[in-house]
Amino acid sequence: MTASFLILRIGDTRLALPMAAVQEVLPLLPIDAPPGLPRPLLGFVTLQERPVPVMAPRLLLDPQGDVAGVDLFAHLVRLREDICLLVDRAEDVATGVVGPLAPGHSLNAAIMGELPLPDGSVAHVVAPDRLVLDGERAMLATLTAAAAERRDQWATP
Repeated sequence: MTASFLILRIGDTRLALPMAAVQEVLPLLPIDAPPGLPRPLLGFVTLQERPVPVMAPRLLLDPQGDVAGVDLFAHLVRLREDICLLVDRAEDVATGVVGPLAPGHSLNAAIMGELPLPDGSVAHVVAPDRLVLDGERAMLATLTAAAAERRDQWATP
């Protein structure tokens, strides 16, 4: 079945997110990073006067990985479930049929296939609902509520 995907670059890796999961692509915004956050959670951006968690997909897919310096031209990809992914670049939208995944490339079962791209390369297709586990979603909700409370404490009366 043919579908549309947002092509993302994270280092040398290209990922494809189903367009149905993407709410918007944003330029890099200030990220509030209070101490004590779990490693894949980089902090929060304020969108429509609410904190939205910013996750590092590199760390979600490879917990031993590292997030090097953030490029000023990086993008935030806001998912419909109100989580932003910090990526090096949102490159393009591609349409195609997802092919089978090469053995050993599932990356915590978050990668569900490969999308052939017009330039002859492939992008790993990400299942957005598998990026964060249910327990992690619950923790994200708690941390996001705490971020909103912190923001409200600094609001002027």
